Order: sequence, then structure tokens, then C-alpha cells
Amino acid sequence: MNPDAMITPNVTYPETAWLADLPPLAATIAAILALTLLMHSRLGAALDAYLAQRFTRPGADLLDPALRWRPPVMSASRLLAICVIAALAILIVVSRIGPLLVAIVLMGPATALIIWALLWFEEQRYATRIDATLPATVGRLEAQLRAGSGLQPAIEKVIADMPASPLKAEWSWFLERLGQPLAAGALATATMVCAALRAQTPSRRHATFLSHLEIAIDQPHAALVQRVRAAYEAMQASDRRASMLATELAQMRNTGIALFLINVGITLYLFIVQHERFLTAYRSDIGVGVGAVLALVVGAPLIGGYLLGRAEDIAY
Repeated sequence: MNPDAMITPNVTYPETAWLADLPPLAATIAAILALTLLMHSRLGAALDAYLAQRFTRPGADLLDPALRWRPPVMSASRLLAICVIAALAILIVVSRIGPLLVAIVLMGPATALIIWALLWFEEQRYATRIDATLPATVGRLEAQLRAGSGLQPAIEKVIADMPASPLKAEWSWFLERLGQPLAAGALATATMVCAALRAQTPSRRHATFLSHLEIAIDQPHAALVQRVRAAYEAMQASDRRASMLATELAQMRNTGIALFLINVGITLYLFIVQHERFLTAYRSDIGVGVGAVLALVVGAPLIGGYLLGRAEDIAY
């Protein structure tokens, strides 16, 4: 029997269907990469302006231009690379489930949502790193002040041995801005720079410490040492309370993680065993809504356990 007689002309078979979808998808990916390469500088400038707006704290626009600062949470070049990777990943995944046009339409909003969540996570991570290193650093600062050093030499000695960290970047900026000429013609004093840093740092704990330091800077040296010591002791007490609370909530957090993993395991099992039925069910109009509700239910224990495990205590 002639094998060609078994093939119906103008019919796309499932085994070769991906060949029909590949050229439009490849052309779309190539267009996105080419557009990114051609407009790299403009996209980088636009993302840099967005980052400046995103991480500007309320009231920071009232500060002198010489004292304005943006926390180095993420660079524009890194954000651009993440945007391109996220957009391409969403395009490929959604195009495998639905039409390419739907994937192109959903690519923008989905990428924007991912970037918003990523920036929020990076900002929280940045503030958490500051909160974790602040008590020990304030303790070293108090020791230098108690030994007779002024505030500026004490900070210089403290950050000299510090590894690269968000707190070191913020305190280095504090030292760099001391004595800078302002728009009004005056020079930036330690009180002004401290107030500017307090208004722009993402860490509430650091902002609370800087508010105490701002008051104590113009006081006698003994009062400055006393206030820094009080802040250090309060931070230690706060960490002890947070540690006790985190221990009590550890079981709730672990339970939430366990429930999340169980739900994900059941969902993956159904996807593997009933692959065709799984895709058919969730590709329908009702299936999309049910899938969103299911994703929320599956992630709720993990999110709840994470929120319960976060103990924030900044009171001195």
C-alpha cells in the first residue's frame, strides 16, 4: 500500500500541529527581542523614572533636591531583563493553552502584575535586611559614641568594617550628604540629612531610630549617647518579643505550608493522571473562574501562615 494514500491533503495532524503554531510564535518572540534591543536606552530611562516614582516616599518631594535619594532596591537594567523574560514566558505558556492573539493581549497586564509583585517583594526584602542588621549596628555606634567619638567619625568607623548591605548604603549616603550645598544657599547639616533619610528609607524601624537620632544630634554628647543606648536596648527587647512570638506562631506557619504543599501535590497528580480532562475543564469559560478560585484557595494557607509568622515591633 502506498503510504501517501493514507494522508489526507490540507489536514493538520496532532503530531505536527506544533509546526503550524511555531512560525507566528517565533516571529512574535523575535519582534519583542528586536524591539527591546532597538529601544534599550529609552526603555531603561522609562523604567528608571518608574523606579524613582515607585520608591519615592510620601513627602519626599518637599525635600531639597540635594537631599533626595532613592533606595537601591533594584536597578533599571535588571528590571528590564526581568520584564523581557516574564513577557516571553507568559507569551509561550499562554500560547500553548489558547490562541496566540490572546497570549499577546494578556502578556502586558500579566507582566505588569508580576513586576508589581516582584518590586513589592524586593522592597520588603530590602527593609527586612535593614531591620535585621540595625540592632547590632546601633550597638556598635553606641560603643563608639560612648568612647568619645563624634557622630560622623563614629558612623565612619562603624560602616568601615560592614559588608555591603542596604544599611551600609543608607549610612554611607548620610555621610556623603553632610555639608552639601542646598538650593537655599545653606549647607546640609546632620539634622537635615538625618531627617531626609528618615523620610525616604523603606524601613519603618530605621525611620523610627532616625527620628530619635534627629532629636539627639543637636543635644549634648552625653544626651546623644543616652538616646542611642536607649534605642539599642529597645531594639534588643523588641527582637526578644518578636522571637517569642515567632516561636508561638511557627506551628501555624508550618501548618499553612503543609496544607499548601498537599493542595499543590493533589493538583499536580490530577494534571498528570487526567491531563486531557484537566486542560479541557480549565480551558472553558467557567473553568477559568474556577481555576482562579482554586488557586486562591490553594495559596490561602501559605499566605496566611506567612502573614501570621511576620511579627513587626518597632516601638522603642
